[in-house]
Amino acid sequence: MKKKKDLKFSEYNIPKYKGKKREKLLTSYDLMKYFTVEFGSEDELFQIANYILSGNPVLANFNDVQVDKANDMLAFISGVIYAKDGETHKISDKLFLFGRKEDYEDGSLLQYIEDTK
Repeated sequence: MKKKKDLKFSEYNIPKYKGKKREKLLTSYDLMKYFTVEFGSEDELFQIANYILSGNPVLANFNDVQVDKANDMLAFISGVIYAKDGETHKISDKLFLFGRKEDYEDGSLLQYIEDTK
């Protein structure tokens, strides 16, 4: 009978951070960027998209933006997420979590979503 192999976090493709004395594993939650959209500008939009494309999940707060600008930004970012086979989660009315498919594999973002309910 074949024995199941015990999986460790290091076997998942989780980035590592090398500190002064020891090596720590970083989860997607640790890599998540919090972004408050203040103006609804193209610069902010591209900054969020670049965070996502560079491998960082983004928690974006659209509280300070008019609804029509927020909707335009959400449509664009949703396109970026779709292209990366990712997911968008609505945390509250104006708070959204964006991540690539790989960002959800370690389970830390899904745990965050569950904790906020």
